[in-house]
Amino acid sequence: MYTKSNISLSDKARVNEILEVILAFARQDFEKKVEIRDDDNLLDGIGSGINMLGEELEHSRISLAEKEQLLKEVHHRVKNNMQIISSLLNLQSDKIVDKKVLHLLRESQNRIKSMSLVHEMLYKSQDLSKISLNEYIESLCRSVYRSYSQPESHIEFEFNLEGDLLLDVDKMIPLGLILNEIISNSLKYAFPDKLGKIQITFHAEANKFNLTVSDNGIGLIENFDIDKDSNLGIQLIYMLAEQLDGKVSYKNHNGVTYLIQF
Repeated sequence: MYTKSNISLSDKARVNEILEVILAFARQDFEKKVEIRDDDNLLDGIGSGINMLGEELEHSRISLAEKEQLLKEVHHRVKNNMQIISSLLNLQSDKIVDKKVLHLLRESQNRIKSMSLVHEMLYKSQDLSKISLNEYIESLCRSVYRSYSQPESHIEFEFNLEGDLLLDVDKMIPLGLILNEIISNSLKYAFPDKLGKIQITFHAEANKFNLTVSDNGIGLIENFDIDKDSNLGIQLIYMLAEQLDGKVSYKNHNGVTYLIQF
């Protein structure tokens, strides 16, 4: 056993060398190796163990990189398949005259796009488990607006998003679908004169997230009954909120405001 009194200057240099190699491993630099002198020294044994550790770490890093690349490829393929489905729906819509059926096809396309966007962002992201909520919300709003806007439309979006929150895919997909339904309803029904504003606020509070989406449109019909008068989109909002273990409330005053807490 080496003590302060019996470690030579050359041994101290070798100890420093070993420490430098370990620090290099911490920086994920696995090219550095401990020199093995084959003098049956205890430090040779330690050095050999350190070198073996470096090889294992380098192998693990390569394996992890391969897994990340495969996962990226999965997200990329899912996104492409969803875009193909959306394109097929678009081709089908060219042959349909019935406006109600056209609306249904457009709504289906937008729902597919909202999910496809999640996979597209995951494919481009450095972190395959989280998505930037701010970037997603703004991208989704632009996509839905392009789908429903007309040349004379002047609908403004206002975002009040707290920091740059990151959410995982299990939360982002139902949240994106909820946003899609609320924004689509506003663009379809709230602004008969094609002029208005949609505000989106998102912030964290204790152990809860709060999403508020409001418009300054004409509002819901008088004495609106959620059980009797709601369309499929509104029903989906409530169903998706349950997937998030959340709840939905709304106000019908100077437009419509939805609050989703989860």
